[in-house]
Amino acid sequence: MIKRKTYIYFFIIFGILLTVSCSSSDDSDSGGPDPVAATCTDGIQNGNETGIDCGGGTCNNCPSGVVIPTSGFDAPTSYEGYGLVWSDEFNDGKLSLQNWSFNIGDGCPNLCGWGNEELQSYTNSEENLFFEQGNLIIAARSEGGSNYSSSRINTDNKFEFQYGRVDIRASMPSATGSWVALWLLNHNYTITNPAEWWPNGGEIDIMEYLGEDPTEVFGTAHYGSDFNSRRFNSKEYPAPEENYNKIYYVFSIVWEENKITWLVNDVEYHSITPSQTNGQPYPFNDEFYLIMNLSVGGNLPIRPIATDYPAFLIVDYIRVYQKV
Repeated sequence: MIKRKTYIYFFIIFGILLTVSCSSSDDSDSGGPDPVAATCTDGIQNGNETGIDCGGGTCNNCPSGVVIPTSGFDAPTSYEGYGLVWSDEFNDGKLSLQNWSFNIGDGCPNLCGWGNEELQSYTNSEENLFFEQGNLIIAARSEGGSNYSSSRINTDNKFEFQYGRVDIRASMPSATGSWVALWLLNHNYTITNPAEWWPNGGEIDIMEYLGEDPTEVFGTAHYGSDFNSRRFNSKEYPAPEENYNKIYYVFSIVWEENKITWLVNDVEYHSITPSQTNGQPYPFNDEFYLIMNLSVGGNLPIRPIATDYPAFLIVDYIRVYQKV
């Protein structure tokens, strides 16, 4: 009985002391201690951050995961006998809609899988196309299962040209199953009626690259009077220095009447003329428009590994010169 009274007195005294301690630590009129404030360094998504300790409010933006190269080849800004007629240096932090349009979706109903059984759906989301340090970044992302997202942009009806030199400074992704294309299509080609102008209208692949082999790129011309007569002329080019996903390279074509020449870092490695089309019409004396995209899977790369994603195509600039 005496022990029971002792415990009761102890808890009464402890409660009084606790009340005094809490009230003395807060001089405000809130009636209690201040709530824990969300910070950018607490390791918890506890406020208006869009991720743990990043984005929203005063927190820094979440890291993108992109590693921007610090070295590599850089093309000259002029060539003797040529003048710059169009370019995009990607320094404005947003996509110029005067220069570019987006392709959206999976290509259906007329070009499902974008004609190559590709897995990605293209968007205009900032998750799939954004800018860092004066570079355009196209990001391919795993969306769960066999679903992926990415971006594809083109200059159709905004910049179409015939002949010239094209320079594109870029660094490649490394994800298995990723597929980069920097290319041109005939100005008449549309995804609403693709068979009308492909392959007879021609396709010029300035550069293609597969993420499972970062040591090679290839340049290709596609042609043929109809789909059943389609042909291509292609050549690979091994990385002369570090792999294509480590540093910047400049991928180019010099496009003249009746001849296209492919170059990497201003070194010629492939060409085509009308004599090399195996009896099929040579369609490359017409106007074409530019396309850049990062696709996933399809009938050229091997099956993607979802844990390799996101994957990033980094483009520093694209410039088009023509003879003066």
